[in-house]
Amino acid sequence: MGALQLLTLVVGLSVAGLAKGATAMGLPLIATPILASVFGPKQAVVIITIPIFVANTLLLLQSWRVLGYLRTLLPLVIANAAGTALGALLLVGLDQRTFAILITAMVVLFLARGDRLVGDPGARRARVLTPVVGFVGGVMQGTTSISSPVIGSFFHALRLPPKEYVITLASVFQLSSIVQLVSYTALGLFTPDLFTLGVVACIPMLLALMAGIAIRGRLDQVRFRQVIVVLLVASVGNLLWRTFLA
Repeated sequence: MGALQLLTLVVGLSVAGLAKGATAMGLPLIATPILASVFGPKQAVVIITIPIFVANTLLLLQSWRVLGYLRTLLPLVIANAAGTALGALLLVGLDQRTFAILITAMVVLFLARGDRLVGDPGARRARVLTPVVGFVGGVMQGTTSISSPVIGSFFHALRLPPKEYVITLASVFQLSSIVQLVSYTALGLFTPDLFTLGVVACIPMLLALMAGIAIRGRLDQVRFRQVIVVLLVASVGNLLWRTFLA
């Protein structure tokens, strides 16, 4: 790996870590395409699982006081784990064109009509949608490491406060990353070189993650939601670009 490639990785992972610290999403969204340009798409998905696991661990430790909220989302967490395991099995040969279109449509729907569609978090519609969103997001996580278009837009529609939003996303993503790590290891996708790259990638990501956490503490709820919308739109654009143009 040349100096320019190394610089690209450091800058990309730093930006990704900053977004992750501020919003609990954006790490695979930003870093995976950059890693893919150097190592290839499949290898990038495998490498990024290690920084994702480390980042989510720190976010959970930082926000553990609101973990009790997760009890209301147990169906989503279980469905997400099942979807991630299935996505890992599909990683090698899945044609994602139709899937990408469906994901984009879902995000647009949640951003445009999410409040009406979901309703009150305790309402029947929300309870029905929760495991569906969890499963679809899990499949995305297992195949691409990017599930924020689905999971993030759903929680955005629920209008969660920043602390609850971050801990919820970090918890769901953490479970997904654990399932990914176990599944990829069982499938023999981790090589010594890829594992080493994943560990090294944690260094610039962690430094930027701490800066992102500090920035999040200065965002009010309105500005926080605006940042989330920007990242969701970017994630959909990235998904479509990777699927149809890359």
